[in-house]
Amino acid sequence: MIARALIVFLILTGLSSALFAASNELLDEEQISSVEERRILVSIEDEYAKLEERETKIAEREMRLKTLEGEVDKKLAAMQTLRDELVELLDRKAAEEGERIGELSRIYEKMAPQKAAYLIKQLDNQLAVELLLGIKKKVAGKILDNLDSETATELSKAFTEIPVKDTASY
Repeated sequence: MIARALIVFLILTGLSSALFAASNELLDEEQISSVEERRILVSIEDEYAKLEERETKIAEREMRLKTLEGEVDKKLAAMQTLRDELVELLDRKAAEEGERIGELSRIYEKMAPQKAAYLIKQLDNQLAVELLLGIKKKVAGKILDNLDSETATELSKAFTEIPVKDTASY
C-alpha cells in the first residue's frame, strides 16, 4: 500500500526521471505482491514515458519558437531601419518640394497679377494654395482679385482648410 501511495505521489508531483528510477529500484519484483500492483506500475510507467515524450516535444517546440522569435526580431529591426530610411526620404522630398514651391511662389509674385491669376487657375487647388502661401499677402490679394469669383472662393476655402503640419516624429 505504501508503494502504491509513493507511485501516485510521484505521478501527481511530476518529479524527474531520476526520482522515478529511484522509486523503481525500491519497488523490486519481490516487493510487488499482486498482479494488480504490477498492472498499475506498468500503467504508470507508460504514462511517464508519454509525459517524457511530450516534454521532449515541448522542448523542441520551444527551441523552434526561440529560433523563430530571433528571426522575427531581426526582421522587425530591418523593417524599422527601412521605415526610418523611408521617413528620412519623405522628409527630404517634402523639404525639396517646399523649396521648389517657394521658388515658384517668388516667380509668380513677380508676374503681373492677371497673368499669375490665369496660370494659378490652371493648377490644382492644393498647389495653388501652397503657391499663394509663399507670395506676399498684398500680391496674393491682387492675384485672387484677378481670378473669377468661383475659383477665388474655392482657393479661399482650401486656404482655410490647410491642416496644421505635425512636427512629431513617426
